[in-house]
Amino acid sequence: MNTYTIPQKPSNAGSIHDIRSEMFDRVIRFAPGCTYAVVLAAYYGGVGYTTHKTALSAARQARTLERQGYSLAVIDKGGREYGVCHPAAKLPLYLR
Repeated sequence: MNTYTIPQKPSNAGSIHDIRSEMFDRVIRFAPGCTYAVVLAAYYGGVGYTTHKTALSAARQARTLERQGYSLAVIDKGGREYGVCHPAAKLPLYLR
């Protein structure tokens, strides 16, 4: 199982929409075959992420959660952050 650790952020840095926690590092455990994770902002607490095998699957999940008002980020196994493209776009994600 691959993991990526989101490092802890300094207190009073960033915003509540940040995926980095002020309390601790967040460890993202990628399920076998998964490359992407949709990670909720640390503000929500709990595990707060899902893993996905494809960019399209991650983008769909991110869009669903964004429509429900959640703050999130899409990352890959290396910690690179992606933005979600419009559903009609040829590619589901773009590198930020």
